[in-house]
Amino acid sequence: MLTAPHPKIKRRLVNAEREQAALNAGLDPLLARIIAGRPEALLTPKLNVLDNPSSLADVDKAVTRLVQAIVNQEIIGIETDHDCDGQTSHAVIYTALTEFFNHPFAKTRSYIGHRLKEGYGLSDAVVTRILADTPRPTLIITADNGSADEARIARLKAAGIDVIVTDHHEIPKEGIPRSAIAVINPTREDCQYPDRYIAGCMVAWLLMAATRQKLMTDYQMVIPSLASCLDFVAVGTIADCVSIARSGNNRAVVTYGLKLIEQGTRPCWQALLPHLSTPVSSEDLGFKIGPLLNSDGRLACAFGSVSFLLAQNEIEAAHWIEHLQEQNTLRKKIQEKVTALALEQALTQYAQKKMSLCIFLEEGHAGVHGICASRIKDMFGRPVIIFCPKQDDPHLLTGSARSIEGVHLREVLQAVHDFSPDLMVRFGGHQGAAGLTLMRDKFEAFAALFEQRVQAVIDMECVGPVIWTDGEFPVALAKVSFIEKIVSQLEPFGREFEPPLFEIEGKLLSFTLMGKTQTHARLGIVVDEVWFEVVWFQCRKTADDPLPVAIGDEVKVVFSPRLQTYRNQRQLSCQLVHLEVKMA
Repeated sequence: MLTAPHPKIKRRLVNAEREQAALNAGLDPLLARIIAGRPEALLTPKLNVLDNPSSLADVDKAVTRLVQAIVNQEIIGIETDHDCDGQTSHAVIYTALTEFFNHPFAKTRSYIGHRLKEGYGLSDAVVTRILADTPRPTLIITADNGSADEARIARLKAAGIDVIVTDHHEIPKEGIPRSAIAVINPTREDCQYPDRYIAGCMVAWLLMAATRQKLMTDYQMVIPSLASCLDFVAVGTIADCVSIARSGNNRAVVTYGLKLIEQGTRPCWQALLPHLSTPVSSEDLGFKIGPLLNSDGRLACAFGSVSFLLAQNEIEAAHWIEHLQEQNTLRKKIQEKVTALALEQALTQYAQKKMSLCIFLEEGHAGVHGICASRIKDMFGRPVIIFCPKQDDPHLLTGSARSIEGVHLREVLQAVHDFSPDLMVRFGGHQGAAGLTLMRDKFEAFAALFEQRVQAVIDMECVGPVIWTDGEFPVALAKVSFIEKIVSQLEPFGREFEPPLFEIEGKLLSFTLMGKTQTHARLGIVVDEVWFEVVWFQCRKTADDPLPVAIGDEVKVVFSPRLQTYRNQRQLSCQLVHLEVKMA
């Protein structure tokens, strides 16, 4: 029977110099160790650390053209990606134009590509829809896409429509789209903006912030600060998995945005707060709000999510939550089925000692392939691409790719294209995620070449799966007050600044099944004569499966320290991530 690889437990390397600096600053030794085991990051940064948008290449061109469109009351179109980053970008631009710059609603048009019917980004189908629209826009602002869309932008230009690109995906080898009026993207080689890690929604916000400054300076308009839109940016930033360690901008906007969401500054947050933690955390953004919004873009056109974000009252917002929850439930069912099918092929390829997993599913669903690829990537610790036939053209395959540390997906796909230019019809993305299209009859050739290129660059230390921990946990610190200290001093958590995971070893003395399905359990472990409890979700698949451990077993546990609020009381709730029974 084929099985997935057993996770390797590794401890994060601790930078001794930064650990000592943290200790000198008065931090608790355990917090100092956590900080020193991650890339250097600003803790609890303020908005005054934000980099000035004036250093973005082409920002002056973009602002000049956008201000012209606002002053002349042109028809302005907003075209964004269908994922959470694109949805929040859309909300930022729409809100800035209509509520802050007083651009008429009737002269603001919205376009989001239908993931299944129209494909990714500024596709030909989306361009055709824009050209057929009435009234037709004279200016299009893209967000979270556009950098690799020269051909489509050229079509718009030929029809008399100017395009401003705002994006954060890497610039293709052939360069920025020449037909665009301006291309605002911090990954441009000629861009002086110091932060390449911001999400698409932040790029869109920076353009709006620069436009506000121009309108105030040249036209004496009185416009409130756009900081109130950073709630949208916070959600898109966490959901898009950009670095929360290497970007002071990201940490600052997420920290500020979390406060806005918790304050219920919009009807959407007022309606959603009962479903979130107290206080609202970055985990809420990544595992509750993000998936809820993404579900609409994965299965439909994403306008439900944007309508929720822009809801004018709590009743309207509650209506959209109901719609999104239905979409999310359906998404989970489809995702479970697709992941199971992908796992079968992944197990076979892993047994063949592949360093990458290229999976083709005839009955796949492009809307969930990205998240399914992430699940398989986590299980096998290898780059994963899941393909299925394109909905309107079965001769084409669309693929969603996810990668591990040490394998830059965009660069690997570029290397594949350089060696064999006719393999892929289209590709784009960044280090950790990418999308691509290829002809069905090219799949085997692509998979073989992709495997070669991955083998050439892969860091074997990162091949896994690997569970990175912050070392042993002193069980005497398992108190609400200490975990609150971790949260208050280290939030926000996210990519490259993950929540801490700790190890304990002890004897299992209790195992209590929980929940209606009897697939969860509460474990009582004695560690150095101290009682310690962890909750193990999905300890078995069904109630008929045997228990995975026995009372009296010596176990090693990796867990995440959590807090929950029950009847207005803060309680400790440590969640088990991994368990190993120690052999006698």
